[in-house]
Amino acid sequence: MAKDSAEQIKRQRKLRSQILTAIFASIFVYMLVGTIEAVWQNYAINKEVAKLRAEIVQLQEEGRQVKYLIAYLGTESFKEREARRKLGYKKPGEQVLALPNSILEELTPGQANDSTDPEAKPELSNPQKWQEFIFG
Repeated sequence: MAKDSAEQIKRQRKLRSQILTAIFASIFVYMLVGTIEAVWQNYAINKEVAKLRAEIVQLQEEGRQVKYLIAYLGTESFKEREARRKLGYKKPGEQVLALPNSILEELTPGQANDSTDPEAKPELSNPQKWQEFIFG
């Protein structure tokens, strides 16, 4: 009988030990899952903060450009240029030349400069440019 009660006490202790191990393991898993969730949320928040900071920098740059544009639009040189372009104004002593639209459409900005340049060279390929650079 003493053997049975000793065995029974041993089983109860073993069972109690297993129950405590299961409880501590479940608490550990619960805490681990909570920690992983917190780390993931922290990562997502940091990523969003970085994205918003980049957007702030971009918006500040756009604001700076708009400020410069507003300052330029208020200058006398801009007003004079726009008056010349839109209203046909001229300074005293200047002569204005009006060309028909058909001629303006035929000329491109590159054509006007190329026809006046006597030393205009044909476009060279990359190997030809290197050959000219190395050998003169």
